[in-house]
Amino acid sequence: MTSVSLLVINYRSSALAVDAIATARAASSRPLQVIVVDNSVDAAEADALRTISDTVIAPPSNLGYAAGINAGRRSCDGDVIVVSNPDVRFGEQSIDRLVDANAAVAGPKLFWDDAHRWMLPPAELHTRREVIDRVLASHSRAWARRRECRRFRQRVAFWSLDQTTPIRALSGAVMAIRANAFDTAGGFDERFPLYFEENDFLRRVKGDIVYVPSARCRHLYNQSAAGSPEAVSLYARSELLYLREWGGAFAKKFEGNLESPAPEGGQIDDIVLEASPLASFETAAGHFGSDVTDISEDIWSTYRGDVLHLRDVDRQTGRVLRSWTKARIRT
Repeated sequence: MTSVSLLVINYRSSALAVDAIATARAASSRPLQVIVVDNSVDAAEADALRTISDTVIAPPSNLGYAAGINAGRRSCDGDVIVVSNPDVRFGEQSIDRLVDANAAVAGPKLFWDDAHRWMLPPAELHTRREVIDRVLASHSRAWARRRECRRFRQRVAFWSLDQTTPIRALSGAVMAIRANAFDTAGGFDERFPLYFEENDFLRRVKGDIVYVPSARCRHLYNQSAAGSPEAVSLYARSELLYLREWGGAFAKKFEGNLESPAPEGGQIDDIVLEASPLASFETAAGHFGSDVTDISEDIWSTYRGDVLHLRDVDRQTGRVLRSWTKARIRT
């Protein structure tokens, strides 16, 4: 039987990590070896995780996500290593289905809510072509409208997948990685302290990378939406390093901030409701159909921002039918 290690990288989120580990155990018919790397530099955080883990590694300083994964891998005995953020809740049989995909790397279908109604957006590899496309959209309203429609259709196609499918990019929130594929790729590049480390890793992996929609997990989407200065700085730093490594850095410096106005249209039945922390909807979660019209409390309770942007979109044409904002109600 294939053996499995769960590797959780925690940073000041022990309560969430405890839930992630408990749901992971319930989602696997195989015994799980649980390894936690606690980057919190807080004895209370590490202590909270010791009773539910086989091994807790508590370095004297924050290693970052990539280096934390590499440090934890050395303690993983499993044939498959399920790397996870602490803010993940594993659905029924999700780990079994990821392992049974028998791929170098497998990722689950991610949802924003416990009811598994709000689907999270597909990951992107951030290729040179994608960067140039985004730069051109920042300088041309016509290009921006075409790009927005194209990206919407790509999200709908991704959300509609119901079979295990080869894919180029996966969310780093949960990845089931074959140990031999991890080692052959040389692990994660520790130059990336946060952001883009999974993109870089996936481009170096030898073997199949697959998306497994039958494996369902909840992820607390866009926890950095409030945009702390440190997170913004780390993102910019990692993006520049990644683009220098894989191409596209030359185009990034030409990027502008053009906003494209949303087209208007009439109400139809076949719609997709999208929600995003960004007014541009550069990334968005989505729900098919008109039975959901509002953001549920379990989403608001974990969302760090004060405003969400919502819109109804024609599923067939990508035309925006209406858009509005929803503000958090403070009590």
